[in-house]
Amino acid sequence: MKKTIFTLFLLLLFAPCCTHQAEAQELYIGSFYVTSIAEESLYGDGKDKWATRLPVISEMFNFEQPDVLGLQSLTETQLSQLSRRLTNYSVAPDSYILYNKSLELDTCGIVDEMPEGSTCTWARLRKDGKAFYVFNICFATGASVATASSARVRTAMGEVNTENLPSFIVGFLGVNEGKTAYTRLLSKHYDCFTRAAVVSAEYGTRNNFDLSANHGTDRFDFVLASKTVTVRSYGQLQYGYYTLEPGNTYKRRLPSTHFPVMAKVTLP
Repeated sequence: MKKTIFTLFLLLLFAPCCTHQAEAQELYIGSFYVTSIAEESLYGDGKDKWATRLPVISEMFNFEQPDVLGLQSLTETQLSQLSRRLTNYSVAPDSYILYNKSLELDTCGIVDEMPEGSTCTWARLRKDGKAFYVFNICFATGASVATASSARVRTAMGEVNTENLPSFIVGFLGVNEGKTAYTRLLSKHYDCFTRAAVVSAEYGTRNNFDLSANHGTDRFDFVLASKTVTVRSYGQLQYGYYTLEPGNTYKRRLPSTHFPVMAKVTLP
């Protein structure tokens, strides 16, 4: 009897510590093509204005509370306005990478010598002591430039991540998953969409502010995780909002021309 009580005491004593260690390894990471102010007028009916979308976007991510979020297609002004509305987030300098303030930023940078029109930034972050890299890409549209951009990113990852830490590639590829630019990035990374046991993604990732017209399945936005990472689930966020239209009717609108793509993973 005494032995049983002592064993239970030990289990209770060490259980909180073990639970904390397990939670420390979990990461919620995503990518969001915001749609710049200049680009928004090219799609929809021209009424999908940033001033209207901004509160919806900030509320969406304040609810979701991702650990890390790579952003594409937005201006510095949009980034500043969004970051001010988000609760408990910081921006890695010059990277368009948002991270929860519970994480630590070690360093960050910009990949040089990218093909014209394409960008790649990176950040080295820590969650509860576990370090990892995030590479945030936004490639110019077109198969040849996207392929060249992927090649440059693969080389840069080897130059930056010399410790071979877990790493993620998030962002807009410029082409869909059927092109060489996509397969080139999979030599050391999994596509979280294809790897996750649980997937919630009904459409392709691009919607052009028009949900009713988006019946394709092509994906242009990605969360890729190094093969040492366990991918648990993947999903698109399909938040929307309504505007009052003429005739006292309402129209459902989307916060961007692309759906945010998110993954829940476990670091090794």
